[in-house]
Amino acid sequence: MSNQIKATLVILIIIYGLQVNAQVGNSAPDFIVTDVNGKTHRLYDYIEQGKKVIIDFFFTNCIPCQYYSPQVNKAYEKYGCNTQDLIFITIDYNDTDAEVLEYDNTYKIEFPSISGLQGGGNKVVSQYNISAFPTLILIDSTKKIVAEFDPPTLVVFDFKLAMQGNLPKPCLTNVSNVRSQFVVISPSPVQSQNLQIYLDEFISGPAKIEIFDLLGVTVLKKKIHFNNENRYDLKIPELKSGTYLFKMIIGNEKHFVIKFEVI
Repeated sequence: MSNQIKATLVILIIIYGLQVNAQVGNSAPDFIVTDVNGKTHRLYDYIEQGKKVIIDFFFTNCIPCQYYSPQVNKAYEKYGCNTQDLIFITIDYNDTDAEVLEYDNTYKIEFPSISGLQGGGNKVVSQYNISAFPTLILIDSTKKIVAEFDPPTLVVFDFKLAMQGNLPKPCLTNVSNVRSQFVVISPSPVQSQNLQIYLDEFISGPAKIEIFDLLGVTVLKKKIHFNNENRYDLKIPELKSGTYLFKMIIGNEKHFVIKFEVI
């Protein structure tokens, strides 16, 4: 390799680093986009629910994006599969929904994907002044970019997320007690805004309830109290059709997660 080529590569690496690192510390502009499955996402909705958001900027013919996708998938799975306090979203540049869907199928992407041309991705790329791909950033509760993952390997994810106070968490859809014999909710599937909680024993004391969708968006958070009873009638908001997770913590010990459908 000639000295001129080496010098050019060094300059390109420096420029790339400046482009990416310039993001850290900046305010994160809000956006509303639609993923390839037709679901709408607003950045600040996640932030205001106490979530942190990782955005993966890519395009489908990007060779480095393809190379690092398995590593990003591992981080997504290690940090809760969007069912905990960390949300992964991928924002494409200049591709169609069909092209992004093909990419997702090829590289087994399970988190929300937004195409550039039809989902609003191009506008977000412009808002964030992205000129290098892949670029992966972390946005926290201050609505600022607090970290970038370069390169986006699992080791880098672990290091940067630990610095921000995020530790590995299980994917709630994969926990062994998705269906509990101790707690039953009815009706199933849910067709109204009334949900009945049944316990297989009478208990007294406080309990915390949370309902969220499979992307980790909380739709209900409530504290209740059992007074030597085994049933509670819960009023829930009107929910769109789909799959949801019902989580209840009784006292400090009993933790239950139940998956249910709304029709």
